Amino acid sequence: MMESQTGSVPANPAASVSDSSDNLRHAVGVIRTRLPLLIASAALAAGAAFVFSEQQPRVYEAQTTLVVGQSLSAVNPDYTQLLASQRLSTTYASVATSRPLLDRVIDQLGLGEPSIEVSRRVKAQAALDSTLLTITAQAADPTQAAALANAVAQELIAQSPAVQGSQANVDGFVDAALEATQAQITGTQEQITRLMAQSRLTPEEENTLQSLQTQLISLHSTFAGLLPFSSNNASNEISVLQPAVIPEVPTSPRPLLNAMLSAVVGLFIAASLAFIAQHLDDTVKDPHDLQAVGAVPALGGIPGFKVGSGRLSASRLVPLLYPRSQAAEAYRTVRTNLEFSSAEAPIRTLLVVSAVPAEGKTVTAANLALVFAQAGRRVLLVDADLRKPGLHTLFDLPNTRGLTTMIRNDWAGIDGIAHETAQQNLRVLTTGPVPPAPGDLLGSLKMRAVVDRLRTGHDMVIFDSPTLLAVADATILSSFLDATLMVVHAGRTRRGAVRSAREALAMSGARVVGAVMNRVSQRELGDAYDYSDYYRPDIRRDEGAGRRTQVSRKSAERSEL
Repeated sequence: MMESQTGSVPANPAASVSDSSDNLRHAVGVIRTRLPLLIASAALAAGAAFVFSEQQPRVYEAQTTLVVGQSLSAVNPDYTQLLASQRLSTTYASVATSRPLLDRVIDQLGLGEPSIEVSRRVKAQAALDSTLLTITAQAADPTQAAALANAVAQELIAQSPAVQGSQANVDGFVDAALEATQAQITGTQEQITRLMAQSRLTPEEENTLQSLQTQLISLHSTFAGLLPFSSNNASNEISVLQPAVIPEVPTSPRPLLNAMLSAVVGLFIAASLAFIAQHLDDTVKDPHDLQAVGAVPALGGIPGFKVGSGRLSASRLVPLLYPRSQAAEAYRTVRTNLEFSSAEAPIRTLLVVSAVPAEGKTVTAANLALVFAQAGRRVLLVDADLRKPGLHTLFDLPNTRGLTTMIRNDWAGIDGIAHETAQQNLRVLTTGPVPPAPGDLLGSLKMRAVVDRLRTGHDMVIFDSPTLLAVADATILSSFLDATLMVVHAGRTRRGAVRSAREALAMSGARVVGAVMNRVSQRELGDAYDYSDYYRPDIRRDEGAGRRTQVSRKSAERSEL
């Protein structure tokens, strides 16, 4: 029988790895996007810290090391005395920075400063695991720093008897007794040596020898009893172990170190602000955001590209004028993905929409029509934006007749209204006269009849429409066209707008095949190929005649060269 496992196992380890990878990718993306700002912040912080440090006065530091007790020179160190010396070193540290001692040092060196100011420049620290005491002095002059540290140390040594109190008199008495006892031991030993050197001793001399030997033993015992109380084993003695020397370099400020630390801090603050701004930014930035917000697959990303004069100038038709540019390749990728996504249900009528204005839907619709036509499809590009038409401006075409003409007049045929373009297999149907109620006209049965007529003779009909969230025109069109393609401006379109647009399309029953990410950054697209030599916009205008350069077959042939 199998044992049950009590440990928890992740339900989907692959999902956890994927989430970690996405988080790492997101963090790296934020850093790469904000890299110039991060570098500038670090450089600014480093420069400011360096300049500020250079303007600060120089401070020099000197140290004197003292030892408390005789543990370093004692023949037989005693643990009790060592422990007492360690505790006394703390007392000496407090005495070193006391006002009376510093006043005497100030008078000795002629500093002319109050003791409270000097106390801020003098520090005394006792080691926790030894009997060493360190006195540190700071000054604007290196010589004064060393002199101050040494003067405090010498004054502390001079004040040590006051710290010892009556113990100093006892130590003197013990030392004198030890010296006298040692002299007696030496004299007694000499007498014993002389008597023992004789060949024969009289009875009186033998008695004297025995008496001297007994006296010698007693003297040794007395000496041994006095020795522990000798000042040579005192635990409260203090002496200089290492005097202070004149420092060669200042301890502060340190411009290079301060600049490096400030650069790190500035980089950290800038990175934190970048991540906070990224977290608060609710725009759609990449296909992952698009999928998470609107459940819409990204069919491709279009890079930003330079254009000629005019918001909808002819230079935006990159597959026609710059067929080998990176943007043209991106539109071809979208075309390929569209064909794959509709393999089971081919698309004959495609609606290009956006959630809000200025996302690039009109230019996207025009360029998609171009790449489909370049692939051999018979394409009709229809301007169904009866609110703010733009295809006639983009292709430099007249707009006297168009879609509204065909809706109002059953006799109007496509051949007499659609305009030929420089691209083979591509025709453009402009809006025609703008009606007072565009929504009613687009939702009419006549509009559906016109769509059926437009299918005839064309492999694909691409419609440009108004924005989804502004009016209901695009929602109406999406309900009876084969497929809908959304255009999202990377880094500008908000997630709420994408979500609302997707919900509006779902309510109309539209078939949303995917979305195109417009104005995607170069880092997102990657630098696999360099198209800089092929993409050099050179669209000119004849300002004197006021004529826009027309996208004609001649210009197309010139661009192919």
